[in-house]
Amino acid sequence: MRSASQRAGRQMATRAATFILSAVLLVACAIPAVAARISWHRNWEQALQAAAESGKPILAFVYLSESNRPGNENTLEPSRRMLSQTLVDPAVVEAAKAFEPILIDVRDPDTASLRRKLKIGPVSAQLDALSPQAEEYVAAYPITLFLDSHGDELFRRRGYLPAVAYAIQLERAATLFEKMRAVTEDPNDPVARRELGRAYMEMDFAPDDPFYRAAVRNLEAAIEMDPDDVTGANFDARVDLAILRLPEDPEAAVAKLFELQSEDEDGDRRLEIQYYMAVAYYVMEDLPAATQLLEQFETGDENSPYFDSEWTPQALGLLKHIRQRMDAAETTTAR
Repeated sequence: MRSASQRAGRQMATRAATFILSAVLLVACAIPAVAARISWHRNWEQALQAAAESGKPILAFVYLSESNRPGNENTLEPSRRMLSQTLVDPAVVEAAKAFEPILIDVRDPDTASLRRKLKIGPVSAQLDALSPQAEEYVAAYPITLFLDSHGDELFRRRGYLPAVAYAIQLERAATLFEKMRAVTEDPNDPVARRELGRAYMEMDFAPDDPFYRAAVRNLEAAIEMDPDDVTGANFDARVDLAILRLPEDPEAAVAKLFELQSEDEDGDRRLEIQYYMAVAYYVMEDLPAATQLLEQFETGDENSPYFDSEWTPQALGLLKHIRQRMDAAETTTAR
């Protein structure tokens, strides 16, 4: 039986391996450009009406505005950076088109009823009374709410995000809403169920949180609905489940992924499976085994399937990281 700390450690190691190539790009712009770039709705009623007409989900960005009243400067900085940098980035502006967006200023008295409805904040007097030591509050704003076209919240994200990470978050949220809509339209479609399970997997989740449970529930439903793998949803869902459960038991994941790789006659997911097998070995600290699998992605042969696959950048990034670790270990040993 693994302890909670061991499971958490493996979860962190898996995420580190999977997102080793993630980069941060900040583009500085002026605050007035926000309104000019993203078509923010003026009020909640307008956003709801637009969502009802378009069918798009609602994106609500909740922030702290500048104020002449004395207060804690640290509480303003995350909102200021999101407004001046993140929300004017071209990738973020493009991703926001999938939503009906609205800005909500926590300090605006006119938003009091909406704040209560959406459960998003204290009154201004409480904001100004915060001490500089209130670190838990500094992380509270800004808040991004993701709501369906009826205004019902699906989930929220707290705190500052740079442009690249925020654009990815918006894209994944939009995909999740799209896949949820498809399952609502046909709950017995195994392909729709599998795609929704995968969309939940793409979200930033913790072990056994609502996203994790929703992913498992929909992937298992896809397997049950397509027992003979007529649509391919059964196989895809089993691969996804093996990847999803990798942090819990990487040894079992390697065995399961190896078995599934032998079933992949068309080879559509072979390289993805190989990459995640390497991730599992990495989590188990078997760096030579991980290296052996990842080195196959290191090719200059343009005719090789490894040359330009979507998994090659991640594989090469993890390979570089492993080599750096191994070199550092050798240097330490030599001393």
